[in-house]
Amino acid sequence: MSKSDRTAEEFKAAARRVFARQGYSVTRITDITAEAGRATGGIYRYFPSKAAVLKALADEFLQARRERVADASGHGHTMVSEQDVRDHVQAYWRSYREYRPEMIAIFEAAVSDPEFAEIQRRIRAKDVAIWRTHIKELRTHLGKPVAESAALAQMVVGLLENYCYTTMQPGAGRSRSSVSTLTAFVYGGITAGS
Repeated sequence: MSKSDRTAEEFKAAARRVFARQGYSVTRITDITAEAGRATGGIYRYFPSKAAVLKALADEFLQARRERVADASGHGHTMVSEQDVRDHVQAYWRSYREYRPEMIAIFEAAVSDPEFAEIQRRIRAKDVAIWRTHIKELRTHLGKPVAESAALAQMVVGLLENYCYTTMQPGAGRSRSSVSTLTAFVYGGITAGS
């Protein structure tokens, strides 16, 4: 890695820490450069704005998330059991926990920036598409109708997204019970009804 690449990485790491500590909306470029221990003007060589730093972090997050979701299950990435639901809930939970600064920053930026509103829409749409496919698999496996799979997928993604956003704190050690509770709730909701 070149010195230039290392410097850009330092700015991104500093931005993550600042976003985690105080959120995206109130963060200024000077907060990021102070956190990185660098002169304010230096960041502009790599990122023309705070939004550009977040965009770089969001791109890395989306790539890592794609890889994690694809590897969520070691048996073909299917959903035919409660354990499969748990694997997918846990993958979402871990991804959100690891990338909490990016998730919250994207959410905050989406309120006023159309580019981040589109990123947030794409994240949600991808999650909904994955869950819809898996809900169809599970309900078919259980001999249940699949007509409401799209609505169930929207509900599951909304639940996971909002639960993580409102309750997850950095360093919280309750992921095992939270994942178990979320799994039971999601599995029960998917498998309920005729």
